[in-house]
Amino acid sequence: MTQNGIAGLHARLVEQYERQHTASKAAHEKAKQVLPAGNTRSVLSSDPFPLVIRSAEGSKITTVDGVTLEDFVSDFSAGIYGHSHPTIKAAVQEALDTGLSLGSITEKEAELGRILTKRFPSLEKVRFCNSGTEANTFAIAAAIAYTKRPKVLVFTNGYHGGTISFPPKPSPMNLPHQFVIAPYDNIEETRAFIDGDLAAILVEPMQGAGGMRPASRDFLLFLREAATRVGAVLIFDEVVTSRLHYSGVQGALGVHPDMTTLGKYLGGGLPFGAFGGSSKLMDQFDPAVNPSALHHSGTFNNNIFTMSAGVAAGGLITEESLESLNRLGDRVRNEANSLMQSSGFSRIRFIGYGSAVGIYFPGEDGDTLRECFYFSMLNRGINIGKRGFMFINLAHTDASVDMVVEAVSAFVAEVVAISE
Repeated sequence: MTQNGIAGLHARLVEQYERQHTASKAAHEKAKQVLPAGNTRSVLSSDPFPLVIRSAEGSKITTVDGVTLEDFVSDFSAGIYGHSHPTIKAAVQEALDTGLSLGSITEKEAELGRILTKRFPSLEKVRFCNSGTEANTFAIAAAIAYTKRPKVLVFTNGYHGGTISFPPKPSPMNLPHQFVIAPYDNIEETRAFIDGDLAAILVEPMQGAGGMRPASRDFLLFLREAATRVGAVLIFDEVVTSRLHYSGVQGALGVHPDMTTLGKYLGGGLPFGAFGGSSKLMDQFDPAVNPSALHHSGTFNNNIFTMSAGVAAGGLITEESLESLNRLGDRVRNEANSLMQSSGFSRIRFIGYGSAVGIYFPGEDGDTLRECFYFSMLNRGINIGKRGFMFINLAHTDASVDMVVEAVSAFVAEVVAISE
């Protein structure tokens, strides 16, 4: 594949995208007048301009241009139920009828707490917040307060929220904790970072933003043993991975952390985060148990909309429904990779686990090829993550996967043609 060939393909695909989405472009230009980059969620920035969505239903989104797309972004895994699920809509309507900003305790929050503590083995008690970022922030704080130690072990390419991320270049947005960064899924090189100054070990059982990279069970078992040995708090960030098994990856692999952080879909599509763990750790927040209790507040931690939606959504998540999502994700990976093998095209690999699909583009021009793939899929009616991912949701079917495989096949044929 020549550089001119792939660059030319990229230019044609972008031109087609721009022709189809003139209203999105106009809306973006207008938004830039009051919002830096035209958004308040940096991950949605996109050249030449991002899609602007008007509505969504089931597995589909419709742009302000009236273009309807099969949606595999699924709000970066938070949209596991598909769009506008009737059960969740009914729960939100019921919450509207009870009052908006109640400013007090309702029975719904304990009900949601029971759902979560039943699902995840490490959760004896849990507290709510408003995002996965907040959940990880409070879990780290709880570990430091409990151990009276300064250091937090994290891993390369880890993402635990906008203020706790570890890309190749240091993030100036990070909280000022004493982070030490070890190689992900590498037991031997991580050994050197284990010592008695560690308050916490914070790890994603599968890195999401870091490329859909699952950690091995051996690595997670090593972290479990190491945390126990030095008295550190092992925290599993299952904000994304809790969708991969009814009991999270911790339940699937039988490796139980001291604390777990959650978020994304568990609020039914509304802002949500949660952190929890053993009673001895979580009772730090209980003044009846600890006179010097940690203070954790937040106006919307228990807002009636998220609590109601979360309880309703909890009934939609079963072992069977998650197994069905994982089966569809496996189909995407297996059939797309088989297509690559049969066509002799080795420039795209479909990776990940279950319903979380990563798309990897090796080679010097991998970034350009990824851009081409993204616009090619959009132009064929499929919305995927621009950085290379797909999340299956409950509205997807085998026909949705067929659509993806056909689009991948067409893209490969297009790229092979310009290479000849």
